Amino acid sequence: MKQKQKEFTLSPAVLKALRETSGYSVEEIAKKLRVSLEKVIEVESGKSNFTLIQIKKLADIYKRPLAAFFSDSISELPKLVDYRINRDKKLSPQVYLAKRKAQYLIEKIKELSEKRSKIPFFPRKLDANELAKEFRKCLNIEVVKYKDPEEILSYYKKVLENELIILIIEYPLKAEDVRAFSIYSDISVVVLNEGDKPSIKLFSLFHEICHLLKNNSGICSLEIERQDQEIEFFCNRFAAEFLVPSDDFINEVEKLKPIDEVAINQLTAMYGVSKQVIMIRLLWSGYIDKQTYEEFKRGFETEKKEKKYGRRNWDKIFLNRIGTLSLLEVKKAYHDGKITFYEASSALDLKAKYAEKFIAS
Repeated sequence: MKQKQKEFTLSPAVLKALRETSGYSVEEIAKKLRVSLEKVIEVESGKSNFTLIQIKKLADIYKRPLAAFFSDSISELPKLVDYRINRDKKLSPQVYLAKRKAQYLIEKIKELSEKRSKIPFFPRKLDANELAKEFRKCLNIEVVKYKDPEEILSYYKKVLENELIILIIEYPLKAEDVRAFSIYSDISVVVLNEGDKPSIKLFSLFHEICHLLKNNSGICSLEIERQDQEIEFFCNRFAAEFLVPSDDFINEVEKLKPIDEVAINQLTAMYGVSKQVIMIRLLWSGYIDKQTYEEFKRGFETEKKEKKYGRRNWDKIFLNRIGTLSLLEVKKAYHDGKITFYEASSALDLKAKYAEKFIAS
């Protein structure tokens, strides 16, 4: 006779919060646990309980430590404004996981250091182009041209992390409608979609930087030409002006006229941004008409769906996931004897071989 497994009484509020902050519906969890919908509802209302095996499975699904299920409460996630076009569409569990990871790193950096973000103040009356120009002056850097997009992205990340003390990480968001998100906090964070091309990440990065300069947080889909939300249109204008300054752009376009496919490709390579950014720049500057842009966009939407193949550089991937600022502060705390090697590797969620490589060296 099969022995009935012992069930554990857990806080219904904690169980519900763990599910909701992991991005799962009651129906999805019932299916994953292979139990009835009624069972999950009863457990979350305190009328029933889960077995230890079921709790362990939930810990694996939610990417949470087992101890979290036996707690009296859990930390709240930061409230982010959803700027996506289709805001009724459910966010992926990976986005929730990235939010939790970002919030954890914020708290860890605050705990280990006295550093806080230094978001500069600019007059609210500045339009997007003026703000981009003033921000560039604040950083004291010139526009970067004629370099590989990945090299440009790496350069700007370093500048922003050093000058603004913000955390920039990449994570597999697994959502076509989420390009990036930002959290305005004591330690502000920008999270980029790991699966995007470097040229797209570049635009996403400065779109989110604009959100931080406006002292707000948000989840963004980054439809470049959208005008349904003023703040999103403003941030798109800012990112375009910062990466492709209008005066410099017009000067380069005039040298390349007439504007044909060859010229467009040259401009794309020149600034390291996506072709769509160059096309919207040409549209806004009056060099192409709306119909030409729409024809390009139809082809671009098809191109975006193509899958990428190739060997992955896991060292680089994990470094991008933890961020340079996090690594430096955790590594410093370890070498200063403030935390153990285990605590350091746990803080960055690194496997032993990567912890040895990144922290112990």
